[in-house]
Amino acid sequence: MEAFAWLLIFVGRPNAGKSSLIGKLTAVNPTIGKKPGSTRRINEYNLSKKFKVVDVPGWGKVHSRTKEFEERVKQEIVDYFEENSFRIPACVLVIDAKSLIDVSKRLSKKGIIPIDQELYQFLLSNKIKPIVVLNKIDKIYKHEADQAMEYFKDSVNFNRLSKQLQESFLFVSAKRGTNLDSLRDLIRQRLRDGGVEEFERYIKLSK
Repeated sequence: MEAFAWLLIFVGRPNAGKSSLIGKLTAVNPTIGKKPGSTRRINEYNLSKKFKVVDVPGWGKVHSRTKEFEERVKQEIVDYFEENSFRIPACVLVIDAKSLIDVSKRLSKKGIIPIDQELYQFLLSNKIKPIVVLNKIDKIYKHEADQAMEYFKDSVNFNRLSKQLQESFLFVSAKRGTNLDSLRDLIRQRLRDGGVEEFERYIKLSK
């Protein structure tokens, strides 16, 4: 039987930058591929005997992968969260700010719930309070980043969210290190709220 451990999870669409953020915020050095979908399975990394960081494969369409592969990965993610929600004090939903609006509108026209919105609602339904980060702001202009943030907030009925959830949206750039100190502090706050503040020391900014 596997020993109990608390989980810090990073989840999002393929190529959102989950692995890069993990590498910047923890001592873990996950493999960072050059193509979307490089993370093909749920990877758990031990930060201590009772604390792990989890790199989740991209939720959604992966270039050069079959529909069956995508559905299998999605089901694995759903099962993982449903089985482990009680031991997830902190979860970071990583969104590619550059492609958010285009991808969301394209899916909406097909009558499909945009992936980032679907993921956010899925996490809430499992009693997980996600920290939302719009990553890759180094690749777009500030007004484009602002538009992306407002677009996502509207899609999840931001005004109806609790104050704690409303204060958990921020811009970051894993590449340049922008706002990673704020993300670190939010993760640490989640650990304190969950009564597992002893693991705060494992969340830091890499040099």
